[in-house]
Amino acid sequence: MSNNNNRKSVIAIGNFDGFHRGHKKIIRNLKEIASRENLSSHILTFTPNPKQYFKKEKHLIFTEAQKKRVLEEQKVDRITFMNFIEISPLPARDFIKDFLLERFNTTYIVVGENFKFGRNRGGDIESLKELAGKFGFKLRIVEPEMIDGIRISSTKIRERLLTGKFEEAQRMLGRYYHIEGTITEGDKMGRELGFPTINVKTGNSLLPEGVFKTKVEIDNETFESITNIGRRPTFLGMEKRVESHIFEFDRIVYGKEVKIYFETKLRDEIKFKSKNNLIEQIKKDIENLRI
Repeated sequence: MSNNNNRKSVIAIGNFDGFHRGHKKIIRNLKEIASRENLSSHILTFTPNPKQYFKKEKHLIFTEAQKKRVLEEQKVDRITFMNFIEISPLPARDFIKDFLLERFNTTYIVVGENFKFGRNRGGDIESLKELAGKFGFKLRIVEPEMIDGIRISSTKIRERLLTGKFEEAQRMLGRYYHIEGTITEGDKMGRELGFPTINVKTGNSLLPEGVFKTKVEIDNETFESITNIGRRPTFLGMEKRVESHIFEFDRIVYGKEVKIYFETKLRDEIKFKSKNNLIEQIKKDIENLRI
């Protein structure tokens, strides 16, 4: 990315949680304008996510590291992670004039149609259009991406992930949902049952509970797997855990970084009467996956 901050810029603003198909459309518009108008391309996003700051959303699709990585993959000239706590008191007019136009030398702004800005979310698209007329910057409002008449949004994707509607979430994301973490040593309970697992410590907050068909990526290799997220009620567990059984896998991988890609939800996590009942169910789960 270029460090030339004095060049006039086109800036795309958003939270970009999950970087779904609607977000990709915004960035396509950003890059097209930058190329046509010979402007520096700039993405502005916020930390913490405003939805977390206002305590409206506990579970985000991305960690900060995931969001940073995917935005860097867009190959724009500049990315700014702005401290939302610092700018949240700014009135809408000041956010545009003093912050965007003067600080970042912005001449073109790209946002989605539901964009809100300024103190108490006091600014909206109509006020943004008024400010564009007043201060002379150009504006592109990007129409939302739709699926089956539904507007794609991070909120809708979160809802679908948490309720196990993974296929719908994947269509909105344009890819499989995944979490990332580090493989840690567990209590060997999976091995005792005959299905050794990797235990994953993750920074992801959106962890839908249940049993899932998954793929696990370790050292750039991908393996078929089945993953349980839950509290292991058969063994009176309390702490939520992420455990993946990788088929035909026998390596020591403690401490390695891992990605788990979720394909479909197989069933809810349930409490079994005995360890043997649980073993039989796991066998059935795996048989159903491999048919």
